[in-house]
Amino acid sequence: MKKIFFLILISFSFFNSNAQVNRRMEAGQYSKGNENKKVDYVESSVEKLKKELNLDGFQEAIVRNLIKDNQSKSKEIIETSIYSDIEKKNLLTEIGEKFNTEIKKILSPEQLEKYEKFIAKKKK
Repeated sequence: MKKIFFLILISFSFFNSNAQVNRRMEAGQYSKGNENKKVDYVESSVEKLKKELNLDGFQEAIVRNLIKDNQSKSKEIIETSIYSDIEKKNLLTEIGEKFNTEIKKILSPEQLEKYEKFIAKKKK
């Protein structure tokens, strides 16, 4: 009887030792858990402009496509090593100006006034 009890005790201690937590240092071990919360900048930008300018559904769709195109072109320019930093800055400025021009084409006069104020406030 003592032998069976001893074997059971040893087997439980063996299983407990294998079930311990991995305590090695790993990347992200002490993060705040934000790695799963990816921010969708396109959607957040569209929502902000929709709120500020009272965009209708058609305008919202156009703005979403313009922002996606702008983001992909900007990312492409930033990641390439063909251009110098000054050239990259100039190209990004050009893309931003083209983006503003395209947005202004679809806005009503009241929305255009709000957009101009919004842009001026962002530049400060």
